Amino acid sequence: MLRHVLLLKFKEGVGPSEIAALDTAFRDLIADIPAVSQGHVGPKLGLKGSSGVPADYAVTLDFRSPDDFAAYIEDPRHQKFVREILSPLREAGWSAQIEL
Repeated sequence: MLRHVLLLKFKEGVGPSEIAALDTAFRDLIADIPAVSQGHVGPKLGLKGSSGVPADYAVTLDFRSPDDFAAYIEDPRHQKFVREILSPLREAGWSAQIEL
């Protein structure tokens, strides 16, 4: 098993309605692509003890194998989501994959 972790910083001016639409679209994407075994998404909570990384939003996606992760990345639905929904909102992003 592996986990893909993604932290996003939004462009200035991205508002709550756009974040809510992103949230819905991410959840739909997770449900639609069978390579994803589990996923969680949402805006940062800003709790005490958070790191200094200027992220606004976090995503964790679990995959059964590196091949499933590759299938997700290459899936046309994922690529369309990134191009049409995520990229217009994203100023920066950081990602890493870890073994579970």
